Amino acid sequence: MRRGTEGGVVFVMLKKRQAFRLLAALLIIASLWIGALPHPASAQGDLRYFAETGHFLRGAFRAYWERNGGVAIFGFPITEEYRRSDGRIVQWFQRARFELAQANPPVVQLGHLGREFTGDRIFPQAPPQPGAARVRYFSETNHTLRGLFKETWERRGGLAIFGYPISEEIYENINGQWTLVQYFERYRFELRLYPSRVEFGLLGEALAPAQLRAPWPPNIAPDQPLNEDGTPLPPPFRPGLYAQARVIAEADQTFRIEGEGYRPGERVRFLLSSPECECRPITLDAQPLADVNGSISYAQVRFNARDYARGRWYLTAQGQTSNRAGIAQFFVGVAPPVGQPGGVIVGTTPQAAAFGQAVIVQGSGFQPNEQVSLWLTAPDQSVRGIPESPTADGSGSISGANIRITIDNTFRAGTWFITAQGRSSGRQAIGTFRVDAGATPPPLQPPGDPARLGILIHNELRVRGAGSITPLAAPPGSGFVFNASGFDPNEKVGVWLTRPAGAGVEAIDERLVQREGGNVRVAFRVERDQQGVWTITAQGASTGRAVTAPFKLTRDYVAPLGTPRPATSRNALVTPAEGGQRTTFRLTASGFRANELLEFWVTSPDGLYVLNTPVQADNRGRIGVSPALGVQLGARNPTGVYGYHYRGTLSGVRADIYFTFTGAP
Repeated sequence: MRRGTEGGVVFVMLKKRQAFRLLAALLIIASLWIGALPHPASAQGDLRYFAETGHFLRGAFRAYWERNGGVAIFGFPITEEYRRSDGRIVQWFQRARFELAQANPPVVQLGHLGREFTGDRIFPQAPPQPGAARVRYFSETNHTLRGLFKETWERRGGLAIFGYPISEEIYENINGQWTLVQYFERYRFELRLYPSRVEFGLLGEALAPAQLRAPWPPNIAPDQPLNEDGTPLPPPFRPGLYAQARVIAEADQTFRIEGEGYRPGERVRFLLSSPECECRPITLDAQPLADVNGSISYAQVRFNARDYARGRWYLTAQGQTSNRAGIAQFFVGVAPPVGQPGGVIVGTTPQAAAFGQAVIVQGSGFQPNEQVSLWLTAPDQSVRGIPESPTADGSGSISGANIRITIDNTFRAGTWFITAQGRSSGRQAIGTFRVDAGATPPPLQPPGDPARLGILIHNELRVRGAGSITPLAAPPGSGFVFNASGFDPNEKVGVWLTRPAGAGVEAIDERLVQREGGNVRVAFRVERDQQGVWTITAQGASTGRAVTAPFKLTRDYVAPLGTPRPATSRNALVTPAEGGQRTTFRLTASGFRANELLEFWVTSPDGLYVLNTPVQADNRGRIGVSPALGVQLGARNPTGVYGYHYRGTLSGVRADIYFTFTGAP
């Protein structure tokens, strides 16, 4: 044993056997001490965690959610509980907002999301309809309810859940699909076809504040409602309780220290424990002071571990006044062992990127062959999903799935977090990557060719077999979704791409193929810049059944801002022809046969050509009159020229409607 001092701190160098004995003794003492502490979960026995969104549900909100329809009515929670400025406890769900009214006892109420989402939109009112047995009229709002919407409203919750109707049935563009909808004080009903059913719009997803949506790990629940900005309320200081520390890997073996739970204003020192159990102080220029909330994260303390031994290290961050200590682990030069605590890791290659570049997701430590959900948290704490859900390979790795994140001009400069969670094991890891602050977004695309926006191609691109593909055309690098059915439930199905003019075949990565019963779904992307008509084929190995879907790689329909807007057909009208996020574009067209079925497709500024479900003209050969057609676009929709196209299946009459979306808020 050797004793010495360094920087005024006494340290002891032990032989390895002595170190292990000391470590074992310390662990026993620590386990007894920690076991005596009150565990937050002991007071929160009714907690329920939802891995789908990374949030908890408890207490009165959980009881109300479970008693009144659960996920089918309200969706999953997308925030934690927080205290609003008016004093109410609030929690957002995918389709609703729960509010705890200050009463005795407190009462759960639902926010008026339907009214908030529609804002100042004015919906035409309906006159009273006496004697109409299948129509229900509400004098409170001068609107009616009928058909499947009426049946759903009466059967699934009525006035207490949905509120009064505030519109009639209207057509709206929901995620690129024309859909019959009706707004209520708290909800939006959406009619889906094949089979006919009513779904509830994701108004909570659209309205919930971004700063509240960051997911929480499943083993750490807030012990009280958050602030309105999404940050935890500073707990009252209690001497002797533990703190929390984190070590976050950055580039070139540099690590950043974060932590909270210390006495406000106290100085915090750091100790490292190496893989050989050799304890020594980190040499730092200064030891940070905890801020008014007891956090040291603001100090941005960093250290470089380039010369440290490879393996698992532990950092202890201890307050010098309170003696509160937080312990965190990190790895130098090697990945953690699979299946051990901390054995799940996720990150990107490279760890920093500029606009126009891409990072590739790397990860390991998951359960072999389980699907892994991925999502991003931006520097402002807003959350965005990653559509791909890779399947871990036999070793639990997702690194071979080639999940690419392209840094476009919707990414803010700063540190982004990527979260990966196994759907079966629940194992979760969080990594970071950086969008360079000095980078500039790519320049605007050159204007498109307005003469090509009306080219019709779906007559030539017909699926053979029971299947579909969307979009039908798109520029190189775009994503497609292919669905095929009719296979035997247990047979192996091969999927491949054929290049234009039969110039070669490309296999589809097995990890992109999702199977359920006799159905196959493939979400894929064609990076190759080889324009023309491609095909994707799925074929059963035992039955020989095949489904083939053609699609086209083309830039014909790209129409960013600056593209001259083609003239709308003489038999159609759009008002206004240009607008931003708060604009409702009203579309009408006429000249079709009475009640004629119309082909309907949409072209968007990013170059997608999407063939939608056919729509029907009214008894005077019109669309957009009764019910009205209104299109609203948001911040995530591409800016530029949109085309809405209709063609009569009997008359051949065509209507092309064009408008420009500027994206202005």
